[in-house]
Amino acid sequence: MSQLLMVWLNDEVQLSKKVISFEQDFSNGYLFGELLSKFNQQLNFEEFSNKDVREAKMKNFQLLEPTFKTLRIQFNFQIADQVIKGKKGVAMQLLYQLQMQLQKVNDPHDVMMHAKTGKYNVIQPLMVIKQPKEQFDKMEQDFFMQNLNERNKAQKSVNLEKHLGKFTTFAIQQAEKERRLKIKEETEERNLKEEMRKIQLNKLQRNMAFMEDWNQKGIENWKKNQQIRHKNKVNDDKFKSTILKMTEERLVQTQQFLKNEMEEQIEQFEKRQGEEPVSLGLRNKMMNEFLRKERDKRRRKMIVDQEKQTDELQRREYSVVEKLKQQSKQEKEIMYEIWRAFQCRQVICENRILRDENYKNKQELNVINQKFKEEEMLRALQQEFSEEVELQQKRQLEINVEYKLHTRQQNYQKCRKLVEILFEIEEQVYEHLQNHDSNQINEQFTRENNHLFEYGMDLIPYKRFSTYDPIKEMKKQETLNYKQKIFLAQMEMQDYLQGTGAWNIYQAQNNYTFGNLVRYLIESQFEITNTEHQELNIPYVPFRGSLIGFSFSGKKTLSELLSKKYGITLLCVDVIINELLQYISKYQEGQEHSQVWDQQQIELGQSISNYLFQGENIPDELYIKAIVQKIKRSFSIQTFEEIYEEQKVKSQNHNQRPIKNIDDFNDDGINWEDFHRNNMINNKPYCKGWLLVGFPQTYDQAKLLEKYLTNIQPQDEPTPLEARLQEAAKIVKPNEYRIVPRTKQESGVGICVYLEMPSNEMCLRRAIGRRYDNHNHSLYHLDTNPPPVDNAPLIERIKSLYEVDNLQQQISDKNSYFMTQIQGLQNWYNCFESKSGENIQNAFVNVDASNNYERVFYDVDQIFQNFLQIQINNIQQKFEDQQNKILEQEQSLKQQLELEEQDKKCQFKQVTLDTLPVKQPSQTLLKYLHSFWNVIENKYMSLQIIFKGFREQREFITNYQMDIQRKFIDLINTPDEKFFFIRNFQEQYNEFVLENPDLCEEEVCKEELHQRVDDLYDQLIDIIDQKRDDLIIEKTQIQTSQFIENEIDLYLQQLKQMLVVELDRVTNSIQLLNDYYGTLEGIELQEIQPSVGELQIIDGDDPQIRLDKLIADVLRIFAGEEEIIEDKTKKGGKQPAKKEEKKGKKGKEEEIIKKELQNTEGINAINLEKQIFKERVDVIRRYASQTIRQYKQSADLLYTKLDEWIHYTYLTEIKALDAISNLFRGFIERGERIQKELQLQFVDVIISHEVLNFLTPIPPPLAAREPISKDRFSISQLYYLIEDLRAITNTHLLIDIKQLALLLARSSYEVIKLTPAQWMKALKVLDQNGYVNVRQICTYLILLQSPTPKEEELSIYQTQLNGLLINKDNFVNTPAWFDEFEKVSEEENTNYFDRIIYIKELLFFVHKDENDQLATKYYLDILNVKGDRFIDFLFQNLQEL
Repeated sequence: MSQLLMVWLNDEVQLSKKVISFEQDFSNGYLFGELLSKFNQQLNFEEFSNKDVREAKMKNFQLLEPTFKTLRIQFNFQIADQVIKGKKGVAMQLLYQLQMQLQKVNDPHDVMMHAKTGKYNVIQPLMVIKQPKEQFDKMEQDFFMQNLNERNKAQKSVNLEKHLGKFTTFAIQQAEKERRLKIKEETEERNLKEEMRKIQLNKLQRNMAFMEDWNQKGIENWKKNQQIRHKNKVNDDKFKSTILKMTEERLVQTQQFLKNEMEEQIEQFEKRQGEEPVSLGLRNKMMNEFLRKERDKRRRKMIVDQEKQTDELQRREYSVVEKLKQQSKQEKEIMYEIWRAFQCRQVICENRILRDENYKNKQELNVINQKFKEEEMLRALQQEFSEEVELQQKRQLEINVEYKLHTRQQNYQKCRKLVEILFEIEEQVYEHLQNHDSNQINEQFTRENNHLFEYGMDLIPYKRFSTYDPIKEMKKQETLNYKQKIFLAQMEMQDYLQGTGAWNIYQAQNNYTFGNLVRYLIESQFEITNTEHQELNIPYVPFRGSLIGFSFSGKKTLSELLSKKYGITLLCVDVIINELLQYISKYQEGQEHSQVWDQQQIELGQSISNYLFQGENIPDELYIKAIVQKIKRSFSIQTFEEIYEEQKVKSQNHNQRPIKNIDDFNDDGINWEDFHRNNMINNKPYCKGWLLVGFPQTYDQAKLLEKYLTNIQPQDEPTPLEARLQEAAKIVKPNEYRIVPRTKQESGVGICVYLEMPSNEMCLRRAIGRRYDNHNHSLYHLDTNPPPVDNAPLIERIKSLYEVDNLQQQISDKNSYFMTQIQGLQNWYNCFESKSGENIQNAFVNVDASNNYERVFYDVDQIFQNFLQIQINNIQQKFEDQQNKILEQEQSLKQQLELEEQDKKCQFKQVTLDTLPVKQPSQTLLKYLHSFWNVIENKYMSLQIIFKGFREQREFITNYQMDIQRKFIDLINTPDEKFFFIRNFQEQYNEFVLENPDLCEEEVCKEELHQRVDDLYDQLIDIIDQKRDDLIIEKTQIQTSQFIENEIDLYLQQLKQMLVVELDRVTNSIQLLNDYYGTLEGIELQEIQPSVGELQIIDGDDPQIRLDKLIADVLRIFAGEEEIIEDKTKKGGKQPAKKEEKKGKKGKEEEIIKKELQNTEGINAINLEKQIFKERVDVIRRYASQTIRQYKQSADLLYTKLDEWIHYTYLTEIKALDAISNLFRGFIERGERIQKELQLQFVDVIISHEVLNFLTPIPPPLAAREPISKDRFSISQLYYLIEDLRAITNTHLLIDIKQLALLLARSSYEVIKLTPAQWMKALKVLDQNGYVNVRQICTYLILLQSPTPKEEELSIYQTQLNGLLINKDNFVNTPAWFDEFEKVSEEENTNYFDRIIYIKELLFFVHKDENDQLATKYYLDILNVKGDRFIDFLFQNLQEL
């Protein structure tokens, strides 16, 4: 090939410099420019410079790059760099591609003409040069020059970079050191702050403990003082009571003493009187004496007593005085004691007051300290709350960025797919042009690709047969691209019916009357079949709604308030699912149940539990089935009369209560408690129903829920009736009718209220700031309702609900996902509305949820009140309509009875007999005609299979002929014995010249050697002649194989099937029209006469005659004529059938039809159907004639091309043989040896036949690309994944296991589909106190599907690594046990992608140290794990993997 290029460049093109070495001569690009300028492709050749300096090379290749791109030659900065550096084989490969492209631009004969005359042929070249796009080409050229300059830098730049390299390295090291110091300082500062915070907290705690001890001691001392005071008081009371008691005892004793003394004296006196007895006189005298004495005695006694009394009084006075003296002394002592006690009491009271004041001051100080402590703790909680909100906002921002990146990635994938489709179309066009050997693109080919591209379907690739058995190859490829083939067959059938595309050779007509009849039949029967649709059995309730919004937007609070006000049922999806799971668990455990087990609930619960057990998401349909079943269980189905009566009774028994409007509260300022209490008043008595909370969340869920509730389809999708009419209109179209847009209906959900939040920050603050006190069961919020600081230790006691509820950790994820779905929900529910008169309520309503809950509840309540009012009005209106309808029916019945009475009174009745009464077709007839049309339609749609056969036949013929050409070229290029003879002659000649150099100068010897060259020439001529004869024989066999004739026979058979289908359609259509219009006129149905004869294809050589006979038979059968039978027994040969009799019968039938069927519209429709059939038969004939002619022309072109190839091959080989003969004779004349390299190059010219390669150019190999696999990561995915892991890794090469689980769940590229919780469970194998070694996880992800090394393999691998430290080159070049498993298969015409090298480079990048060395011991320890594969070891904790 190299010698061929040199001959082409030096002899034919004749460059300014003789090419000796491709690498040296073309390294500066000057000769490339000269070569292109000779072919009129490089118009700016004067700007080229023939110098070997860097600037000249860069300039030359910059000018060459757009020209190479225009010629579609693979040329980039890498190839240019290799050419500049003189890499062997690159310039030659580039010249080879350039030669092929230039030969397409200008034929080789034109090059020879240019070499002789200096002019090119004016014929248009085979290849059309594509005009470049300026902006894109400029950007691409800049990119080309930028990369080329980087690879070929000036020596000054290289020296400068080398000189500044150590400074740059030092600067990078210093920056890294500064970064580490900064991180260290930040860590130390963070730790210091944490320690100071702990010290302050401990100090506060110690102060609190001291104050508590001090208060406790004060209380104890106060209690002791109280006890002492009480004891002293008791002793004082006891002393006073003792003194009083002693005084009383002394007085009693004195009185008792005096009494006893008086009684003793009286007793003594009475005793003396009893002892002296006397006479009465004497007695009297004595008595008198006695009395006198007694008187004296008494007198003396009285005197004595008086003295005694005086003495006693004096004594007593003295004693009293003494006692008083003594008593005054005691009283002084007592008074002193009292005064002393009083003083002690005052001191104690003052002391107590002072202590109470101190205690009070201490209590106040304690309260102040506790309040300060609570304030500090509350401030710390609020700061943590703000930090957590900021963290969640960052998380929210990251999720939004991820969603945007995901959207951008989807758009990129769509654009990439679009570009790939365009490239695929370009390849298809190139293959099409090559296969048809033309520069004109077939219109049918363009139309098919446009259809596939428009409907987003894959293109159908060209097939190449590897054998000469096309039937076998077609059976293998029959099932491939079946969907696209059927689709293209449908498109071609539409072209045939509409007269477009390849069938635009006639003006298609349409029977609109027949189309209107078909539409009428479908619509009438569709209404009947639609009523048979299964009942939904959804109970009617007036209150229906849905509350949706972001997480923590207030859905639960508002739904509970609505439920409390109206008494409705709340439907939460999670609650319903939990109830189902509990129900199914009770059923499975065999527990007793009060009611009969519901089989639907059991089946639904089992399906949901199966999905949950497998760890998969529950489908939306199961969610909606659970909701619908809950609604059916909660409410009973009622008739309209029951609904009306219930609404009427409740309205009558309800007492209206006055309700204020919000404007009534705005006068004096809104008191929200009174406002909310006013809002909770319910004046809607009939308000039973249900409310969905947080559902639906996506467009698909809303659509599916509406289907199960009302069976309403979206307006952008055709209804079943519209779809059915569209299918029928493909065969026969009705008149154009205006499609009335569907009115907005009432949704099954009723009202969907969207609680709109201005920002996600409010939801985050609501969720994160919640705190709960288990002691008094109170709920607080750090932002809107902070806990009081004067109730210690409340701040320490409250707990965060954010930490308890794990679902709240996904708030950002849920809100971001819901943000992407809300527009779809709004678009769906905007198609619905509730209406009652002028009162219209849209199904989707936005409510600002950022206000306080009282105002939000008021807004939501107003919406539902309006909806309830609409429902009540609709119920009342429907009842009134029913009553009016009943009255109208009664009036119409009464009028009918009156008319019957009037008819009976009439004596005569006028009846017109000239025309038959028009009858309306019965439902039975319509049903029969509808089924009849379905049969016609199904049979006629079988034309798609016929058109599919047409297309496959065209494709098969083209590919088969192209395959014949390729195989013929391979036969031409088959090696023969010419190389052996030339090589043998060369060796013998060189040996002779080496042994006899003197004889070579003699003329006789030269003549002998010339004679031997003539003998060699004759031998080679014989080989060339034999090869030409073999090629002629092969061409004759191809020509006599009858390939195209067999394909034409197959094509005629398909045409026969097509004509049979058309004949069947027109016959049945006329029958249907006749039955329908005959029924309208009240005549008896008649059957159309069956077809006469059967279609047959006659034998013969001329396909056109056979086609004409087939068309004539179709028209004859349609006309009802019998076939003219050939009678071979008689001379004359043909006996015509009884044509006149048949014609007579036909005339009678037409006469009967005309007599019986008088409907002009029906007759015109039947005649038009006949005319359409004849036109289609005629267009089939013309299209078939054109196709047969094309098939014959393609076969003739193939045979001509084979003859030309044989001729040009023979001439080329003769020319090459003359050239080698002249070369040998020149060496003989000079007496020199024939050089081996030169000889072999010339031998290549003889045996390779490269001159024919311009017919099938060798495509340049594509860039290496990695096959995508779903089981393992690609190299690019691993690069990004490792960079993400290293970005969050600390200085100890450890990564937090939670962050790692989140990252792997987001960035697994759908290779491993696991949730963060599943990743956490799997990563427990690598857990190191909550951290994972990043080198370890990266190694296992890189070698995910590779087997783990056995002990022998690991020891061999360790021996091959050879050392404790290893550099990159040795590591990559060391064979490993995973080489065979990581190896990817080679693709045709594509450079090989060496995945193993990339895998080892990634492993070295993960395990290398700062000195770019890899520690083998640590690396081998990571590889030494249990399990068959690394994925088995990594996921051994997960059963599902």
